[in-house]
Amino acid sequence: MTDTVLSVKHLHKKMGNKPIIHDITFDVFAGEVFGFLGPNGAGKTTTIRMLVGLAAADGGEIRIGGISIRDQFPKAIAQVGCIVENPELYKFLTGRENLEQFARMSGGIPPERIEEIVRFVDLERAIDDKVKTYSLGMRQRLGIAQALLHNPKILILDEPTNGLDPAGIRELRQFIRRLAEEEGLAVFISSHLLSEIEMMCDRVAIISQGRVISVGLVEELMAQFADQVDWTIDPNFISKGMEILRGLPVVSEVWQINEERLKCKMNVERVSEVNQALVKAGILVSGIATKTVSLEDLFLTLTEGGGADEPKHAGTRAK
Repeated sequence: MTDTVLSVKHLHKKMGNKPIIHDITFDVFAGEVFGFLGPNGAGKTTTIRMLVGLAAADGGEIRIGGISIRDQFPKAIAQVGCIVENPELYKFLTGRENLEQFARMSGGIPPERIEEIVRFVDLERAIDDKVKTYSLGMRQRLGIAQALLHNPKILILDEPTNGLDPAGIRELRQFIRRLAEEEGLAVFISSHLLSEIEMMCDRVAIISQGRVISVGLVEELMAQFADQVDWTIDPNFISKGMEILRGLPVVSEVWQINEERLKCKMNVERVSEVNQALVKAGILVSGIATKTVSLEDLFLTLTEGGGADEPKHAGTRAK
């Protein structure tokens, strides 16, 4: 059975009379890292602010652990840990004092939970230092520790790798994967960094101009455009080459790029077999190129022209 931690249905938001969030729908499951991917200004932070109650939706429904944030906000939001934009920390206090202050505000958090979470985020050696001495990566981990103190079901992070160096990004990525895989936590991450979403997330929602235009497993979304082979052939045989390619069972789709290039979708491991078929038909092949498609290619294709009105779904993930 799939354990749905966050359910968002038909979310709408206006700024004045201008719609900025259009009918957003997606689910986030326990034990997965869910990416919310889009360029700056696409509506990511506005959506997150609605998810955590910092902004009111004009329509639609948000449920956390099955509880509506509109009808039972305190009960629903108690299941959420979040960092919107940057961790809010007292720099003149130590890391431990920050956690103790948050524990007092939250109530019911025993001292041993603080010790447990400090070990989990690997801040034992620096926890009694002033936060103003922390690196950006350490502050990010302390912020996550603060967000996890009350044992939430979902952790929401808005652009968590902003400002981090490559080592810090890698460390954060590994930590987030641990949260999902070892703790069974649902982690929701917004980002405009395509490579990070690709390496970190199980599923992704792609947002453009306030609309979610595609939701699915990262590998399934990428598979829509994967296994492409570019053939350069004699221009006199371009029509015949297309006919040959379309007649081969290993080729699923063929289109012409220019007067001497054809592109097709196929299993790249069968390239030599297809090349033999073209040569046997008397077609001179002067170039073969295979393309490894990234999430960036997918994103640019899906958002070309402003995206689509309805989201495309590419699979779900069950626990």
